[in-house]
Amino acid sequence: MNRCSGCGYIVPASWTECRKCGTRFAAAPVPVAAAIGFAGAPDDALIAGARPRAVVPDTMLPRDDPLVGRAPVQPPSRFNAKNIGVAAIAAVIVIAGVYSAIPLGGHAKQPPTVLAPRSPAAGIPTTLSDVVRIAAESARHTALTTVVAAAGATGAPLTLEQLASEQPNYQWIAGAEPSTTNTVISLTSGTGIDVIAVSGTDRDICAFGRWSPAIGTEYVTMAHVDNCSATNAPTNGWSSQPGGRAQDLPGPDGF
Repeated sequence: MNRCSGCGYIVPASWTECRKCGTRFAAAPVPVAAAIGFAGAPDDALIAGARPRAVVPDTMLPRDDPLVGRAPVQPPSRFNAKNIGVAAIAAVIVIAGVYSAIPLGGHAKQPPTVLAPRSPAAGIPTTLSDVVRIAAESARHTALTTVVAAAGATGAPLTLEQLASEQPNYQWIAGAEPSTTNTVISLTSGTGIDVIAVSGTDRDICAFGRWSPAIGTEYVTMAHVDNCSATNAPTNGWSSQPGGRAQDLPGPDGF
């Protein structure tokens, strides 16, 4: 096989004329091995705008042609999928924080509500709110029993230190301070009457109790209470029903 000296087309050795460009061969066509890179092909056979080719071996690598240059490398965009995803998550967190600080019409906190008395033998609780309430009322029962025993028949005023020594399992605080869980007891004590407040662990339930030699013990439990302190006890809704757990109540023999 040879190569046409006019157009570089590969032709059989027996041809005397290139059947592609019509060039007649006065001499033998250029052997292919000597024509690597299309040596001798006229530049007017190239596509428009291409630069003349040098008579050098063709390495088959891309040429750095100014007319057919590579596209400039673009710097990586800051707006890629990862950055957009991170920004979106941050925006959701900010919006959620703003909305959690703004009470909406459908999620406004409910007003304080007196709950109906619940018997200690009412059965197994079916909701988390019932469980929290029973635990708060049980703690109220234990705390009020301690208050009655310490005050005696005359109902003498009590001190926080006195009650802490009588019942060290609880933290006793002044009545103006709010209870924050069912082991913190808010207390006001005066001649003839003592009032306690015990918060549920959800800080929504508040179990109030009071005692005096004249009326004995009374109880009221409320929901949606912001300030579970003894000084915030209600004036209405009191009952002799202690609530709590059945095992908190004395048996037939008084124990």
